[in-house]
Amino acid sequence: MKSERPALILFAAGVALTIGAIFWSLHAYGLVGQLVIAKGVRANAVAPCLVWTTEFCAQVAAAHAERGTTAYTPLMFWAGIAAVLASFIVNLRTNTPGEGWAPRLQRLLIPVDRVSAFVGQLFAWCIIILTFAVSYEVVMRKIFRAPTAWAYDASYILYGALFIMAGAYALSRNAHVRGDFLYRSWKPKTQASMDLVLYFLFFFPGIVAFIYSGYGFAAQAWLTHEHSAYSPGGPPIYHYKTLIPATGVLLLLQGIVEVIRCLVCLKTGDWPHRLHDVEELEKVILEQRAAEEAKS
Repeated sequence: MKSERPALILFAAGVALTIGAIFWSLHAYGLVGQLVIAKGVRANAVAPCLVWTTEFCAQVAAAHAERGTTAYTPLMFWAGIAAVLASFIVNLRTNTPGEGWAPRLQRLLIPVDRVSAFVGQLFAWCIIILTFAVSYEVVMRKIFRAPTAWAYDASYILYGALFIMAGAYALSRNAHVRGDFLYRSWKPKTQASMDLVLYFLFFFPGIVAFIYSGYGFAAQAWLTHEHSAYSPGGPPIYHYKTLIPATGVLLLLQGIVEVIRCLVCLKTGDWPHRLHDVEELEKVILEQRAAEEAKS
């Protein structure tokens, strides 16, 4: 575990810097967006400013100078990318003479799984908060005839945050729904081949579009400091919408290591080790049954 810690710290720092850059860039745009939007530039045009400086980004920086606020710089984003790449390089180094690629790639996979698990388990606490919020609303509405003005907004914000931020966690645990009745009958190499094709054909294009569109969607919300229109209280939701591009980054990183898992499986004929949590009893029974049939 000690040998894995530097790479894990580097990767976690890289993810934090990258997601922090997303929040900072959107916050900075929200401060001065009204000053530059009058020139006819759509909020989606701010997306490239996350990674480099364009003519529109220069206008945003000039607006910050005029207002006296701090402009966003892409250095934070690239520092995060550099930290992620550094963690990969650290894990790919040989720890012992003659060490093969399989254990080195395995070390590369685990930090990504751990960060995805940390984020997923952190947002799992939304379930507890959601339970108390809904219970409070039911009691106030049914017993005291005094319904709250915030329970509906709280319910969809908490559930939505849990749903999207646990996506990378579910992917790391191979927990997403698939056609198991067919998939489980294939050999590991066949499974890896199909997964590899589908990742490049559907997953990566979809996630890149998700990040780009989600960033523009969040930028529009920051521009107007959007509040909910579904309840009298109208809580702010532009912070909440920032989770859309953030979860896209986590899914993209997890997708990269899933592709590596496919390549390792194609090379060795077996799926590499992944972290596991408590599983459904039905799945455990099916795995035990498959192991018994393989022995007989």
